[in-house]
Amino acid sequence: MQDPLSVAEELIELTTTLATERRLEALLGAVVSSARRLTRAEGGRVLVLDRTGRHLHGLVGQNDAAPETASLAHEIPVYADGNAFNLRDANVFSAVTGKTVNLADVYDYTNFDFSALYEQDARSGYRTRSFVVAPLWNVEGVTLGVLQLINVRLTPDSQIGALPKAFERVVASFAAHAAVAMTNARLFEENRHLIRQLDRRNADLTQENTRLKVLTASADDQIIGESPSFQAALDLARRAASSPVAVLLLGETGTGKEVFAQAVHRLGKRHDRPFIAQNCAALPETLLESELFGHRKGAFSGAVADKKGLVHEAHGGTLFLDEIGDMPLSLQAKILRLLEEGSVRRLGDTRLERVDVRIVAATNADLPQKIAQGLFREDLYYRLSVFPVTIPPLRERPSDIPVLLDFFLSRIALSHGRPPFALTPHALDALCRWRYPGNVRELKNIAERAALLVDGDERIDLRHLPAHLARMSAEIVIPPAATVNDASLRSAVRQYEAIIIENRLREAGWNQSRAARVLQISRRSLVEKLQRYAIRPPC
Repeated sequence: MQDPLSVAEELIELTTTLATERRLEALLGAVVSSARRLTRAEGGRVLVLDRTGRHLHGLVGQNDAAPETASLAHEIPVYADGNAFNLRDANVFSAVTGKTVNLADVYDYTNFDFSALYEQDARSGYRTRSFVVAPLWNVEGVTLGVLQLINVRLTPDSQIGALPKAFERVVASFAAHAAVAMTNARLFEENRHLIRQLDRRNADLTQENTRLKVLTASADDQIIGESPSFQAALDLARRAASSPVAVLLLGETGTGKEVFAQAVHRLGKRHDRPFIAQNCAALPETLLESELFGHRKGAFSGAVADKKGLVHEAHGGTLFLDEIGDMPLSLQAKILRLLEEGSVRRLGDTRLERVDVRIVAATNADLPQKIAQGLFREDLYYRLSVFPVTIPPLRERPSDIPVLLDFFLSRIALSHGRPPFALTPHALDALCRWRYPGNVRELKNIAERAALLVDGDERIDLRHLPAHLARMSAEIVIPPAATVNDASLRSAVRQYEAIIIENRLREAGWNQSRAARVLQISRRSLVEKLQRYAIRPPC
């Protein structure tokens, strides 16, 4: 294992990074990298608690042996049925109890549920063995998330296994650094936003400068994001723009796929030619075919004249096909011919026509899964995915939220003909910690709604935000030792009781009679509580 000097050097280097780096993703990436170097772990992740306190989701992931498994494929629920903590999940157990989970092999009996991990291993061919999870708690005892290490190797030539007990404290120190990084990054973003607000209010020409900036900015400037993952995606889009190949944009709804498609067109050689967009899920099959490829007079009822399709309108330029995963199979064959031969046939015609268009497609669907279901052509998938670009969701780039807010609010203020909007620290914190299932589109809608509710020179506060954000304005505190108010006392007691019962059952090997004796309650009472809290032994 690493000697004390190596540990000290890693901690010194990490502390230096914390003092100089402000981007949250980069900070947490440095924590994971340092912890992995010391433990010689193949992979590592930081999972963070969302604004509601009900899910853990991956923010940073690394895996040298299997990069495709680095990111967390799904969010982890903190609560199980009956509003009890989901303590069968090792990550939730560590976050709630504050204990480090240190397992030599997840495929041995561990009392934890690793079914999702087993499925990921089966899909990727990677084998997860040792598994270490340490909680991220800030100085106020607030749970922020967990630090994971996967497949720890004690020495370069040793077998993968669990960490020595003495080394758990070292991993816990890295988890503490991660918690500090998260807290400081949030404070930094809050302060930076407040400074921007003060600068705007104190500058005589701020409003006019903002107006000129927005009016004269190039379209490329409208792509807002400073996080490493977003900049990596943007760099790929820029590289794709210089080549003639088809581009496939992947990402959740609202991440800005059409904005990226416009950037690919604008930065390429076809920038002075048309950019035509069509949502493939917006029209039924017959109408979509006519819209894309055109039709001849008499091709169907109502076709009183020849009509050009969007592929003809986009000749020499770019055709953007949004939600291509929902395109009918029959039309997929036509798109494949367009890609391979550069020709199309109008509806009701027998002749092929040559067209010169570049295809940029986008989808939020899992295309390999649709291929397996027979809903998407495999040959078309390989033609489209010559240059795939994955746009990260907003929850994975929280450092971009203040920048996007500033951009949206500046544009809204300009359109309303009023001074720039300002936010209170509470509102900014709530906005920075929300998970945004609707991504950038949802953030934009929230900003527009808040701007309409603000009167005069008042700042945007929690009352101007959607109810689900205002309700979650207080810090989410999990562990049991946290202070609760009278209204939540009953719920807190139930949660504490569920934790104690499940811990005693684990210690008793899930023998209900033995656990009941330790808890000093009857077995019948224990069974009733197990049903109430939906506590079940591992499968």
